[in-house]
Parts: sequence; structure tokens; C-alpha cells
Amino acid sequence: MQNPARQAPASARPPKSDPPARASGTLRALAALVAAAALPLAAEAPAQAPSVQEQTPSPAARPPAATPRETPALQEQPRSFAPQEPYGYTDGLGRTVSLAGPPERTVSAAPGATEILCALDAGDSVAAVTLDDYYFECIAAKPRIGPREAPDWGLAAGADPDLVIVEPGGLEAALEALSGTGAQVAAYGGPADLEGAEAGIRALGALFGRQAQAERAVSESRAYLDAIAAKTAKIPPERRKRVMRLRALPGGGVGTGGPGTVDRALAEAAGGVPWTGGEDGRISVMPPEDFAAFDPQYVYACEEDRAAVESARTAPPWSGASAFRNGGGVRYFPCALTDRLSAHAGYFVAWLSADVYSDEYGDPANLALPREILEETPVALEGIPYVKGARIVHYRLFDFVHRTLLIEFTSPQTVVTTGDGAVHGVTAIGNSYSPPMVWNINHKGGWEEAQAELFGVLGLDRSKTSLIFTGADMRNLSVKTARHGDLTVTALVTAGAETNALRTSRDPGAFYEPGTINVIVLSSRLLSPGGAAGAVIVATEAKTAALWDMDVRSSESPLANPATGTGTDDVMVPAAGEGKAVEYTGGHGKVGELVARVVYDGVTEALLKQNGKHPGRSVWERLGERGIDLAELGPAFSRTGPDPDLADDVKALLTDPNAAALLESAFSLSDAVVMGHLKDPALFEAMALRAASAVAGAPVDRIRSLVEDARIPPVLKTALDALGTGALVRKGR
Repeated sequence: MQNPARQAPASARPPKSDPPARASGTLRALAALVAAAALPLAAEAPAQAPSVQEQTPSPAARPPAATPRETPALQEQPRSFAPQEPYGYTDGLGRTVSLAGPPERTVSAAPGATEILCALDAGDSVAAVTLDDYYFECIAAKPRIGPREAPDWGLAAGADPDLVIVEPGGLEAALEALSGTGAQVAAYGGPADLEGAEAGIRALGALFGRQAQAERAVSESRAYLDAIAAKTAKIPPERRKRVMRLRALPGGGVGTGGPGTVDRALAEAAGGVPWTGGEDGRISVMPPEDFAAFDPQYVYACEEDRAAVESARTAPPWSGASAFRNGGGVRYFPCALTDRLSAHAGYFVAWLSADVYSDEYGDPANLALPREILEETPVALEGIPYVKGARIVHYRLFDFVHRTLLIEFTSPQTVVTTGDGAVHGVTAIGNSYSPPMVWNINHKGGWEEAQAELFGVLGLDRSKTSLIFTGADMRNLSVKTARHGDLTVTALVTAGAETNALRTSRDPGAFYEPGTINVIVLSSRLLSPGGAAGAVIVATEAKTAALWDMDVRSSESPLANPATGTGTDDVMVPAAGEGKAVEYTGGHGKVGELVARVVYDGVTEALLKQNGKHPGRSVWERLGERGIDLAELGPAFSRTGPDPDLADDVKALLTDPNAAALLESAFSLSDAVVMGHLKDPALFEAMALRAASAVAGAPVDRIRSLVEDARIPPVLKTALDALGTGALVRKGR
């Protein structure tokens, strides 16, 4: 993925987020096709939803929803920043770099450092990042400077930075390209141990004048690690599981990390028994005899390595592992969590350990920490007469922190909810978050038992309380309010759509881990039970409109379908309020209009907070959301094919407005073809041919057929073929 230390062919596998770009509607795409000869398309701002008042529940640090992918170097990892007074520091290669003060315009070409800067709430100091930075709200709208393995230093210089952070392998090129710009260049080497990760957070905190935020991030990560250490200490040595991480290797096949690698550090911190062989600081193929002797009981991998790992594990020697017997398989996690130790290392160690030891962690005898309420964060709700108060309760259950939004009423109310139906005599409603560390516990122990534990720690009467449930953190709650005269409507929304978004009527039903879009709608005007049910319909329509406008894809059929929701969504509307009861709450009425506004804006903001999903994210991210791996499109794009760099060449093109416009148009037109709105997309081929010529820097007479993946829709195949053709012709091939 990176030049000096390539571990896995990840650079051609799109991940997640980018700068404000073009709205990619079908009409605009069609307009581009008939526009004059030149390919560049005028940038348009994304369509804005009606203005509503925004309320923020808490300034707390955003939780990890997943993070950008960064693969650790094969060789020994260099040190992270070591700060010196006043604003100098020793970078990851031992170089001393000095600044006049805290950096104000930082370009980060090192996703591990970007993750830390977001955890430090230093997003305002970030001027640009790479295509491989995603998932974080703080950089979702920042300009991109190209792939992390080959940044465009001209774009970096154009951001007018005072500091450029690079990975060690890119230092020499950055110094040469940025000479004379006045920017200081520092190398950030991802640490290979947890102590190094904490030191890196503190050092960047000192450099950016955010020591308090650094200590907060370190403390939160350390709390996870301490909890796991206490829990695994209760597991006898003979019951410790042999844990292995498998990685796709650039030349094919799979390998695993030896001593001094992230793989080893994560396995040990999670309480597993790691493989003790291999070369220090390197990823290597495990000899068959070593594999047979080690016989892993638990195997995990990065999601982006799924194809290579699944292919390998069905053949000897991998197929004989204990982990794969009795229907067992590989567990896949977000690549940024598996591939680096950064601000969310503790979070992932806890998640990994809870999955490795799901049976042990579900045993009450193995609990290490008390069940207790830790803190309460008030949520301001104004203009809703029947609400006594609202707060987010942070509490520990099963040794991990949960968070529940609670809204208490002044008197018992009727509530219409997709979870419990119509419920009467309700004195409190809410939305409850459980972290991934307890999902297995909830599944194995049963939902009734899990709810009993939850209501017990919160001290709630189940007969008078109605809750909906989610895997989206309450710290990412969006609160939106709209008013018209004396009418106030508020939506409280959490949203996650990375793992279980689907297209109803097209996708089959299946169980997914919770992502979930949960919506609570409150109205100051009295709603009849029928009016509350109507508001549920409007809220659902607004949610779907937000997903379509953001091009959120179905997890089940991403190449063909935009998502209409997730498989576990819930909506809750109290049939409460003042005045004459409103019977009609559809879109033609004022109540329905305000419900649609606040839910649309709430879903949009909640997805940004939870998943870093920005309406104008890059085409690279949108390729990834469609499950497209450039290196897997066919032999022409393969890293073992005639041009091993073609996939990387095409990725590098995606910061060019012409290439981006071509793919954006292809996305919209491809959906239009699937939906039957466009019968003949032949005119698009002319646009694609012009794009190929622009990329090549010379006339291209035909587009070569390079994509052989039969899943790729024809319009999108044409666009990818055109970019690949242009890249090859430019190199004289």
C-alpha cells in the first residue's frame, strides 16, 4: 500500500470520505454528456436541506466508528513525534523540526496522524488530507491531495501549509517537492506498540497545544486496555486462545506479523497467544510446519483483505486450523483498526478481545468492574411542553460503557413506536447504545436478559418506559428543531449505515450487526395516535430521501442499489402535545413538513458524526462503498499483471476533476439504467473517450476492455475502462 513498506494491496481498495464536491444527480450527469467538447464539469454545491436549529448534546470526543486504513511498515517502525520546547519536536526519523508556534495549516499525508488530530479536536488546523483519510467528521470536507502512497505534492503546496506530516517512506519526495514553499515537513511513523501509540498522541497534543485533549484520548484508550487486562487475568493460561491476524500480501497469498508488529501487539493486548515466529518488524508467510504447530483458534483480518484471505483459508495448510472447524471462519474488522495503533487502539483491543473470548466475557464470574452510572449529560429540548427533561446517561454494564438517551415526560403519555407498537402510560422514552464489545453477550444471553440488566442499572420501570436500541454511539446524536408559529418539532437521530444498509424490495432479509438509524420525533402540538403513526411514515420517507441524496449504498447490493434504510431502524413518536389533536401529519400539512425537515437534516448530520459520511465525499470513497477493488477488476489491473501499477495509477487520477466527473456521472447513470430511467447510455461512451484522451495527453481512438469483473455495471465499466486506457496510453503502453 505504501512505497517502502507495502504489506497488502490496499491502495486500490477504496475506503471512506472527501471534500465538498459535486452533487451527482442523474440530470446533472446527463447535462454533462451533452455539454460542449471539454470534459471538466462545473462544481455544484450539494443541495441544502431547509434551515433548522441545531442543538448539540455534548462536546464529548467522538467515538470511533471505524477509521482510515493504514498498514504498518514491514521493517521496524520508527518513533512517533517527541516534542521539544517550545514548538519543536523530533519526528519519526529522528529529525528535529521547528515551528514558530502551533501549526495552523497542516497537510497530513499520514492517516495515523490524521486520526490523532481528529481525536485532539484539531480539525480546524488541518488544511488537507489524503484520499485514504475517511470516517472522521473533522476532516470529512477537507481537500484531498491524492493517495497516501503517492500524494500529489503540488496539491499539498496549494493548501499553503505551515506543516506537512508524511509517512517515513515519503519524506524524501516531500522535502524535494516542497522545498522553497516555507512548509516544514515531518515524518510520522506508526508505532508498533501501545506505549508508542500513547506517546504519539501526547506528542502531537503538545505540538498542537492540545495537551488536555491528548490526555483525554489517552485516558479513554487506556480505560479499555485496563478493563481487558483485568478481564483476561481471570482466564487461566490453558484457556487462552491462539490468535492470528492474516494479511493479503502484494504478490499474492497471505501472511502474518512477527515480533515488533501491530499484529503481535494487538493479539497480546487482547489476551491472546500470538505466534512467536517470524522476523522482527516484518510480515511474512508462515511456514506450513509452523502453522500446523501453532494451529490458531481465532483468526481475524482487515475487511479489505477479505477476498485474498477467504481464498487462502479454503486451501491447506490454512483450511486445517482449529479456528475453521465446526463452521468457524475469519472475523473481519475495519482495516484502520486492524492495521495501526493510533487514537482508537484501546477501543479495538477491547472489541477484539470480547470477540475472542465471547463465552468467557458473558460469564458473570468474569466481570471485573462494577455496574454503575458514570455521568449524565443534559440535552436541551425547548418548546415541547410534555418533556420534563432529557439527558444522556453514561453507565458501565458488562464492564463496558453504554450510553442511553432518556427523555422524561411530565405525565404519562401514549407513544407510537416501531419497536413496541402503541404503548400507553409511558413516562420515559429513549434510545440506547450498546458498544460492540457486548454484542455477543446480548446475542448469547438473550434480549430479555440484556434489557433486564439495562433497566436495572438505569433504575427504570419497564412497564412505563419505551426504548429503541442501536449500535450508534449517543455521543454522535443529532438534535434538530424546526418552528412555525407556535409549532415546534424536534428530531433526535442516531445513524450508522456502514454494515447493514439495504434496499427494501430488492435485498434479501438477513441478520446484521446493528448499525441502525433511530429517530425520535417530538411535536409541541398534540398528535392523535393516527397523527403520530402518520409522522412515523413521514420520518421514514425523510430518512430514505437523505440516504438517496447522500448516495448511501445498500450493503447487500451496493453496485445496483442505493439504500432505503438499514434492517434495524426504528422510529418513535409520542401522541402528545397541546391544543386540538392533529389527525393529519402527511407531507401536505405543516406538521409533516417540519417532521420531514428535521429528520432529513438529523439523518444527514448523524451519518457525518458516526461514519464521517459527507454528502460531497470523494469518488474514491464512493467506489469503496460499492465494493470495488481496482486491483481485482481483472488481469489488466492485477498487481501480478502486465502493468502492476495500473490500479494505483487510476487511483491517483481521482483528484483530477475530469476523472472525478466521469465516475460521478457513471454512478448516477448506472443507477438510472438499473431503475429503467435511461434506456440507452451510449452517449456516455463519447464522454468516456474524451476522458481517456485527456488522461493520456493524446488522442485515444478506442477504449480498451480492461475490466473483467462481471459484477460491474456496463456504464461504470466504461468509465473505469476509459481511465485505465488513458493511464496506459500515457505510459506508452
